[in-house]
Formats: sequence, structure tokens, C-alpha cells
Amino acid sequence: MRRTRPDRWLRRLRIAWRSAPLARQTFIAFYSSTVVITAATFILYIQDTRRSVLDMERVTMTSMFPIVERVITDAMLRESRDPIKHLFALHNHRGEERMLLLTHDKLAVNTDDLANGVKPRREEPRAFDPDKHIIMDFPIRNWKACSRCHAPHEDPIGYIRLVSPKRDRQAVAEANLKGRLIILFCSFAAVGLWTLLIVRRVIDEPMGRIIEAMGRVAHGEFHTRVDNLPSGELRSIAHGFNSMVRRLEKDRKEIVDLHRRQVAHMERLAALGELSAHLAHEVRNPITGISSAMQIMQAEAPEGSPRREILGKVLGQLNRMDQTMGSFLRFARMPEAVVRPFHLHEPIGRVLDLLESRLRSQKVRLERSIPKDLPGLRGDPGQIEQVFLNLCLNAVHAMPAGGTLAVAARAEAAGTVLIEVSDTGRGIPSADLEHVFRPFFTTRENGSGLGLPLSRQIVMAHDGTIWIDSVPDRGTSVFVRLPAAESPESAEV
Repeated sequence: MRRTRPDRWLRRLRIAWRSAPLARQTFIAFYSSTVVITAATFILYIQDTRRSVLDMERVTMTSMFPIVERVITDAMLRESRDPIKHLFALHNHRGEERMLLLTHDKLAVNTDDLANGVKPRREEPRAFDPDKHIIMDFPIRNWKACSRCHAPHEDPIGYIRLVSPKRDRQAVAEANLKGRLIILFCSFAAVGLWTLLIVRRVIDEPMGRIIEAMGRVAHGEFHTRVDNLPSGELRSIAHGFNSMVRRLEKDRKEIVDLHRRQVAHMERLAALGELSAHLAHEVRNPITGISSAMQIMQAEAPEGSPRREILGKVLGQLNRMDQTMGSFLRFARMPEAVVRPFHLHEPIGRVLDLLESRLRSQKVRLERSIPKDLPGLRGDPGQIEQVFLNLCLNAVHAMPAGGTLAVAARAEAAGTVLIEVSDTGRGIPSADLEHVFRPFFTTRENGSGLGLPLSRQIVMAHDGTIWIDSVPDRGTSVFVRLPAAESPESAEV
């Protein structure tokens, strides 16, 4: 739907208002409200003044009527018409003001005829616009002395109509208001200037200092502080800002020191890993030769001889040492990952197919719950397969008398995939849980203690996390959280 022009203007005003500084918003809000309230009060005052001027004119006309009535009554009783003529002539020559003599049925009486002693003409009175004139009719009472010329039942015997233009009175009021309006505008200017100075002093300058300090902290100047602000909320904000910066400075120093220690530790570990890998390689070569010689000696020994049995045991231990050295070499020298998009079904499917016969022979029931629409992953599927092979083998070893191996996965709202490998085996004691990821730590008699450390190293290299929950005699659950591919297309093989 197209926006109308007023809607666009309102939208622009809202955007401009939201982007305006706080000091400007405060000044505009305070000053505009002051102007609106004062202007409304002044308009009401003007209207009230105009009404008061007109009311005063009505009071003046009301107070003038008794004098006019007395002059007319005295002149009629003395049968002298000149005072009446002069009275009306004098009043009717004052600008637009008019005074009319009306009969009891509201017909105008010609006062010139009355003064000349002839029967006065009666005619419709001149019409005046009530919006532009004040028109007031005052009744002339039929006093006892007037019964010579007027019947007793005629009461009133006539009317005096006084007419005064509103324009003259309003001009006087407006002349008075012009001076007040000038004073009002000067007051607006003074109040606006004073408000602007207060806002700049109390809000704009302190906020500017805080914003400048925040920018300096953002550029790494953690020694920045904001001091000497006016009392109130801004001082509290500055105090909180200074406390935050002090804490950031302290934490930054600790992080830098920790990073330096970690770098030094990683360099020592790297050197130790290279040395250990070299030693393992040097040890593994003689083991291979010894194992070959032992196999020849075992083959030459007669069937059922004690020497053949002893050589078999020695070969088993040499094979175990070779496997341990192989695991150690993989742990010390992690091969470079071959990153590509893949689905979780691939590595887990290969692992479960590989363990199928062993699960059947050990009476372990498999429960697999991996949705088909699970988001894809991006990484090295071979290394991920190694992780789940280690986890599933650990689970099978924990259930020598059979049980249930469950493998489940689900997508999470944070753009990750959570995989759970659980068993119903003997579990891990709580005292050992914090050590399970340490190299060479194992709870099995024939374990190497490198499966879980190697798995954690692979998961961390894929920006994932791994953790274990276990209850003794009830089972163990291992959780692996890996980031999902950015889009469904990125996970297509």
C-alpha cells in the first residue's frame, strides 16, 4: 500500500526525532510544551479581554439609560422638545454610535418632528448587524405623570435603543494586547535561551563527555575516566561507567596475562608433543621387529608347548603396546582435516555397520533416532567417524552383559546439532568424571586412555563441545554439539 504524503512526513519526523541527541529532544519537548501552554493561555486571555471590553460597554450603556430617560421625561412634562432633539443629535453624531427612540411596538420615532411640534413620523428602525454592534433596548416606564398623554395600560410607553459598534471597543482592546504580545515574544525568547543554556550545561556537555569517553574505551584506552559531572543521574552513570572501565581494564590485563601463559604452555606442549611423537615412533619400530621375531619363534614352537603359550602372551602385550603407540601418535600429530559438507548419517552409519556383529554377539540392543531432515555439517567426516567410533566402543565396553546403546540427534535453535550417545552400562563414578578427558586416564584394564582426549580434540577442532553425564550402575550419556552448515545447500555432497 502506497504511503500518503502526510504518512511519509510523519515517518521522517519520527526518524529525525529518534536520531536527534537527547539534549535536543529535551530542549524541543520542554520549550515546545512551554510555548503551546503559554500561547493557549494568551489566546484565552485575549478572548476574555474582548468579552470584558464588550461587557464594560454594556454596563456603560446601562448606566447611561436612566439619564436619557430622565431628560426625555422632563422635556415631555414641560412640553419642551428641544432637549430631546439636542440629546439625540449630540449622541448620533458620535461616530457610529446611535440612539433611537422607539414606540411601544418598536417603531422608530423621528425626533426632528417631535422637536418641531408636529406629529412625529413612525417608521421601521434601521437594522444593525448584531455581530458588529452592541444593541440594547431600554423600556421607558409609564410613570404617573405621563398619564396626560399616554393611556395607563401602555407600559412601557416606548424604548430607547442604544447602538454601539464593537469594532471601536475591540480596537482599544487590541491596542492594549499588542504591547502584551511584544512582552510575550520577548519572554519566549528569554525562556528559550535560558532553557537552551541549562540543557547544554546539564545534559549536552556531560553526555558528550561520556560518549567521548566511550569512544576512547572502544579504541582500547582503558585508562579513560569521566569525572566532575553535575550531581544526579548523570553522575551515577559516570560512576557506573568508571567502575565498568576499571573492571574491563583489570579483566583485560588478566586476559593478556592468561593468553601469554597459554601461548607459552602451548609452545611447551607442542615441543613435548613433537618429542613424544618422535620417541613413540622410535619405540614402535623396535616393537614391530620384536613382534615379527616373536611370531617366527611362536610358529617354530611345537603345539602344546609352554614356550608357545608364553610367546602368545608376549605377542598380545606387544600388540597392545603397538596399538597404544598408534593412538598416541594420532593424538600427538592430529592429521590435517579434509573439510567438506556431509550429513551426520554418513559417519554414524559406518560406525554402527562396523559394530553390528559385535552388538549382536554381546546382546546389545541398538536404538537409533536421527531425523532425515537433520541439518548438514561441515568438517572432516573421517575424524567425526573416529569420534563416534570411540564413543560407541566405550559404550559397548561398559555393557559386557548386554544392554541398550542409543544414538540420537536433533537440531537446536542456535544453529547447532546435538548428538547423544548413551548406554545402560555400569556408569562412571562422579569422582572420575572430571578426569575422563585427561590423556592416559582410563577405568578399563586394557584401555589406552586416549580415546576420549582424542575425541575432544577433534570436536574442538570442529568448533564444537563435548561433555559427559553419568550415573553409576545406571549408564552414561555423552553429548556432542557441532555447528550446523550455514545453509542446506552447503551440506549437500
